[in-house]
Parts: sequence; structure tokens; C-alpha cells
Amino acid sequence: MFARSIYISQFDDNFKVDENCSTYFTSFHIAEEFNDEFKTKAINILKLLKQNNKKIIVDISPRGLTNLGYDDIKSFIKDFDIDYIRLDYGFSDEETIEISNYCNIAINASTFVLALVKQLKNKVIAIHNFYPREDTGLDREFFNLKNKQLKENNIEVAAFITGDELLRGPLYKGLPTLEDCRNKVPYIQYLSIVDDVDLVIVSDMGLSDYQNKLISLTDNNSIIRVPAVLNNEYSYLYDQIFTNRSDSPNWLIRIIESREYATAGKIIEPDNCINRNKGYITIDNKNYLRYSGEIQIMKKDFDKDDRVNVIGKVKEEYIEVLDYIKPNTKFIFVK
Repeated sequence: MFARSIYISQFDDNFKVDENCSTYFTSFHIAEEFNDEFKTKAINILKLLKQNNKKIIVDISPRGLTNLGYDDIKSFIKDFDIDYIRLDYGFSDEETIEISNYCNIAINASTFVLALVKQLKNKVIAIHNFYPREDTGLDREFFNLKNKQLKENNIEVAAFITGDELLRGPLYKGLPTLEDCRNKVPYIQYLSIVDDVDLVIVSDMGLSDYQNKLISLTDNNSIIRVPAVLNNEYSYLYDQIFTNRSDSPNWLIRIIESREYATAGKIIEPDNCINRNKGYITIDNKNYLRYSGEIQIMKKDFDKDDRVNVIGKVKEEYIEVLDYIKPNTKFIFVK
């Protein structure tokens, strides 16, 4: 599942909720946002999300609660029908246990104490932090270890990926959970963690329509989108569902459905038989005899072959998508 974020510092009356996601994350403990507009904007955000039937995850501290005009977190949760509360620094273990009696709790997935978690009531989910400062995000080994521990205790896990527009301050370098996600396009980040967590949250408010579409469509049907540039003659390959053969080697992707082209009677003449670089899309020509018509995607560099035509390539910033097309994985070429 996939969720979005919303913050006071970037919220205004023109904000539109995303119809493609059911859950929003927000934080009411960011020091730079404590100003005269804090309370009004926070209330408007919560009302807008509820009016649009969105589930809300609120990250809050005692100071944030005070700035909202509440001295009782139970009243705050009830007034805005909060779905999950993520308690930041300042709440004791006893307070956390008490709050769990009337609200679902989101614990910190990286620093949780299992003994405390086992005392919590209602539903508990675990959300990893995001890391604004470069070089401070989690490494994969630690991330996987914590996720394994949480899964063993039947706790759902969430993690953050960055947006690609309107990055949040104060550093404007993205807000990823994993450091190796920081400078990648959001769709690649999504693919890199979606099988490891139950909820992927876009941490920045800004997500381009194209990235949103790629993530939303894949989130809905698990079919990977491969942004590619195909020669005009092969534009009919866009938007068709293909399958990677179950016995494909790890250095290329063999499309099951393309074998149908080999028996369709069409003669494929040799054309554009050039070096086949990683990410290039090819079709075997008539010189490959009964293999003529087979379409492949290169996952490493190959020399040219007079029996193989290059018909397109995966967009450079999306070549890593190929790492997530496993045997029997379904995918679609998209413009």
C-alpha cells in the first residue's frame, strides 16, 4: 500500500488530496513550523483529510499538542478521529500504554522496545524514521533486520521514500528512510522497498504526476512499469502486459509472449544490429531462424549480433527497474 504526506509549512488553500491513496502522514512536532499559523493550518489539514475519507497518521510531541491548544491527547484524537498516533519524544512508556487503549499506535520501527510493544492495546504498526540529513539514512542490513523482528511479532511495517517536487526543508535533500534511496527517482525507491514493508509513504509533499501514476498503477496490480523509448515501428509494444520467462538468466529478460511473434509469419529483416548495452530492448531477426521474433531486455552489455535488432531502450534513470523484474514477473513498457 502507498501513502502520501502533508505538512503545515507547505499547506495552503490550493492543496488537493490525492484520490489514489487512502492514507496520509503528517507531523505536528517540527520546530520550524511552530508559528502563529500552526494551529489553524493543522486543524484545516485534519478536517480536509477527514472530509475526503482519508486515514490519518499523526506524528506528535507534547509541545506540538500544546501548540494545538490541547493539554489532553485523548481529546485531540477524538476531535479529529485520528487513525494512528505516532508519539514522538516526550511521552513516557506509561502514557503510551494508556493512549493505546483508545487509539492505534505507530511505533518507531528502528528503535522499538519489544517489551513495551507487547503491552500496547489496539492495533500497532511500526514506521521507520526518515532522514533529512545526507548520509544518515538507514542501511539495508539494519532495515531488513528490524523488519524481520517486527514481522516475527506480526507487526506491520511502513517506511518512507522521497518525492521529486516540493522537497521539504530545512535541507531540501529528500526525506528517505534508506540512504541508498535518496537520489533515485521515487518509482525506483518504491520498487526497492515495496516487498519489504506493508506501507510505503512518500515523505515529501511534492510528487510529480508521472511518478504518482507509476507508483499508483503498480500498487494497484503489482505489474511493473518500464519507462522506455521504442522505435516507431515497435510502438505497438507499449501498454501491453508481458511476462519474464521463469527460466530467464539473470543477465537478460526473455519475454514469454514474444515467442508468439516468431510463429506469426512476419519476416523480421536484420536492422540496427549494434552493440546491445544494458537497458537495450532487442528482437531476434530472421537470421536467428526459429527464434526470430523473440524480444529481450539486456541486463548487462553485449556485443552486436547480426541476428539481433536493437528496437529501443529503457530510459537511463529507470534501468534499475530491471533488477525488480524477476522470473514470472509481469511488466509493461510505458512512454
